[in-house]
Amino acid sequence: MQVKVLKGKVRLISITVMLTVLFILVPAEAARVKNVILLIGDGMGVSTMSLARWYKDGQPLSWDKYVSGLVRTYSADDPITDSAAAATAMATGHKTKTGFLSVLPDEMDRAPAATVLEGARLRGKSTGLVVTCNIQHATPAAFAAHYPRRSDYEAICEQMVYNQVDVLLGGGLKYFTGRKDGEDLLQVLKQKGYAIITSPEELKSTSSSKLAGLFAEVDLAYDLDRDPTKEPSLAEMTEVAINLLSRNKKGFFLMVEGSKIDWANHDHDPVASVTDMMAFDRAVKVALDYALKERNTVVIVVADHSTGGLTIDNDQSFSKSESKRIGDFVNPLKAASLSAERLEKLLRPDMTEVEVKAIVNDRYGLTDLTEEELKVIMDYLARAATNPKQSGKLKSIIGPMISKRAMIDWTTSGHTGEEVALAVYHPEGLRPEGVIENIDIARYVAGLMQINLEAITREYFIEAEAAFKAKGAQVELDVATDPANPALKVKKGNRSFIIPANKDFVEMNGTKIQTRLINVYNGKNFYVSRQVLNLLEN
Repeated sequence: MQVKVLKGKVRLISITVMLTVLFILVPAEAARVKNVILLIGDGMGVSTMSLARWYKDGQPLSWDKYVSGLVRTYSADDPITDSAAAATAMATGHKTKTGFLSVLPDEMDRAPAATVLEGARLRGKSTGLVVTCNIQHATPAAFAAHYPRRSDYEAICEQMVYNQVDVLLGGGLKYFTGRKDGEDLLQVLKQKGYAIITSPEELKSTSSSKLAGLFAEVDLAYDLDRDPTKEPSLAEMTEVAINLLSRNKKGFFLMVEGSKIDWANHDHDPVASVTDMMAFDRAVKVALDYALKERNTVVIVVADHSTGGLTIDNDQSFSKSESKRIGDFVNPLKAASLSAERLEKLLRPDMTEVEVKAIVNDRYGLTDLTEEELKVIMDYLARAATNPKQSGKLKSIIGPMISKRAMIDWTTSGHTGEEVALAVYHPEGLRPEGVIENIDIARYVAGLMQINLEAITREYFIEAEAAFKAKGAQVELDVATDPANPALKVKKGNRSFIIPANKDFVEMNGTKIQTRLINVYNGKNFYVSRQVLNLLEN
């Protein structure tokens, strides 16, 4: 891939199949590696990792000994990426535009690009996605969906269901039913043989090789706030996913995301950030313990980008005349028993200042709350009571208060553009080293699993209208009959097709024919597999 920066923007010039980078050419002996586990700490910058180590009393993170390099994170149109473009790079080996999910940039018609998860599935491996956000969120979606708008959770959810990921664990239950297209995707999952569970107890007892564990309407709680009777931990979900996927003798691909490290950093809540980092660390340990035991699994730990510009230092720290101790940074955080997000749910606008101060003191560790700070909190509660759009924002008010006491500072409420850390365990030590691009993660994974992503893209994502017309067929894009369910209608001789968007089948003369991957509609063009094109000839 060739890129250049023009006026602050990263412009995509050309994409070539370049598998000649030294670490991409996985030696033949590495073919015995059956499984790949990719763990992504969303928004997990190097400083976030540093704070987590101090929170662990200076002990290393579970993957520290396997750190091998740094990863550049920029997208095709911006030096500072979002999660969609970053995950697309790690899933497909292509840079794309901010907000796009495994489709190429505009100048390439937003065409789908095959993902490593799809490649693993086509090779007969089992696949899984484990997250603490809604399962349709940017990072997991990039591995199992193709869409140019990351916020369209209904379309993304449909694609992910029909792309048949074997194990889905996380949140996002609300997007499976009550949909604009009238489809009940939970029923679709059941028809496809999935067990659907919603509690940790069911997770512990499940034995289904096809599993959808949906433990929240949208996102799961921060680990510090989590009710273990209602939501499993990231480590627990990771362990179950590995146990189920490892039954496949051909191996598996699993992506695990510590999703809400990013969310906490956006809100400048160091308590939620560092405790979700601990939860992610425990999930990584589960993966590494399995890999070290089996000796046939590669574990990759990386961030998609950094968030918040966290610094372990602030003006208060700089002005201290005496030497600083690590407790100055972490003890205020350890005094909190819940996140700022959960704290807001305990506070009501009808509470007195004394009541609010007591809860903030006792539960969030702010025992020295000033009168000015208390007034800011009370004013916010009053505004939120009369304007629902204001609710949910206390975390970005109170997080900086505890940050100040912990001598932590933040530079932005958005993402930042620096490189992120990469750690890789390979049983033979064959791993990328140095400073690499995020697209190289996908190429490394593809090499390990012996899949050709470019060949899969050519075979399964062909621009349908032009291809059918070249075969002499009549083609009609139907977005009027049912706007929520676009379809491509194709007719040639006595054969007629209806190709529904985002599904894994076509209807030929009224008969449903299963396809191996989904039909993709990106709002402009339909893309289908060669299998579908060949139905005109068979």
